[in-house]
Amino acid sequence: MNTQDTAQTAHTTHTTGMARTIFEYFIITAIIAVIAQTFFDEFSRFAHWSVNARNILLFTGLFFDFLFSVEFTVRTVWSRKEKGFLHYLIHERGWIDLLSSFPLLLLDSGPSVYLLLFGHLHQSPSSLEVINIFKVIKAIRVTRILRLIRIIKIFGKIHNAESRMAQHHTAEVSTIAVFTVIMVMLGFSIYHAKAGFGLTDLRNGQYTASLKSVEAISKDTGSPAREIAHRLYMNDPNILRVYSGEDLVYEKVDDKTFIRYYDAEDFSIVKNDRISLYVSHIDISREIAFGHIQSFFIIVFIVLGFMIVYTRHFVQNISDVLHVMDKGFRKSDYNLQVKIREERADHEVFRLASFYNDRYLPAKIRRLEKREQSRKSGLSMKDLLNFQDNSGKK
Repeated sequence: MNTQDTAQTAHTTHTTGMARTIFEYFIITAIIAVIAQTFFDEFSRFAHWSVNARNILLFTGLFFDFLFSVEFTVRTVWSRKEKGFLHYLIHERGWIDLLSSFPLLLLDSGPSVYLLLFGHLHQSPSSLEVINIFKVIKAIRVTRILRLIRIIKIFGKIHNAESRMAQHHTAEVSTIAVFTVIMVMLGFSIYHAKAGFGLTDLRNGQYTASLKSVEAISKDTGSPAREIAHRLYMNDPNILRVYSGEDLVYEKVDDKTFIRYYDAEDFSIVKNDRISLYVSHIDISREIAFGHIQSFFIIVFIVLGFMIVYTRHFVQNISDVLHVMDKGFRKSDYNLQVKIREERADHEVFRLASFYNDRYLPAKIRRLEKREQSRKSGLSMKDLLNFQDNSGKK
């Protein structure tokens, strides 16, 4: 290979390295952004933000799911050229990239956007069945919290400790803890979501029964069903609107407010031949969202706890101890003792440190002192033996 080829190869390697560095920092920025998006997506349902605001968060969720799916694909291609896909998947936490990309794109944000654009909910007789299927699909929404595990990958970029061992072990232990908590919460969240859907169906069933009562009262008394429905539902907090045919009988919210704040997930239509009820499910959605927000903060504080508390603990009690001994073994002029904490003196690492302090360092210092004295005197052991031999001959 000539000089020109070598220079070209070095330039290509440098350019590739720069591109990967830019890519890594872009992904880190995206991770921070998606964590914020995950929180606001759930909070928007808890606080009942406008439909437009929630739709914006829905489309940003689709964007991030697509972005992380592309990232996983790119890293898979890179891994095949380096240490292999299995090494990336297992040792570089590629399984986190996988779980926080394609499953969410294909099972959550993708179907959500499709249903928003093409579902035409509440416009067909089968709309209730469509909504129920949609709710089953969205039961996995809690898996968005899996994205929070990805913040652990930032450990490799944030040098809060010089010890690579501390960074690695903190990331490992954090991953195990967070993944375990998320899996437990996922099970409870799916159960909770199904319970919420059950409450929705139960509420709709109750209002279906009440409409039968309205019909029965109307027949018995001769009063118009619309008047009975108005008196019965006007103080009901769950009823948004009451229609008799196409005529509006009662409304809790006006058209402008209804269009702005209520979408397909926020209400259902319960009706018979004459009366239609718009039944709100905001309180049920708020309760489910509150559970997701609790899970979100639990995971965030677990990660921060490991980053701030456990990393410091690991550095002080393990990696710093090994760092001092390693330098003492390798450098002849390094004689710093390991600071041993009395309450942890029986730990293996500190027992090894005690041997290092009490045995190895004194022996090392004595060897150095003898070597120094020998250099200063200018006499070697051989000179001393020769002097003794010559004295004996005389």
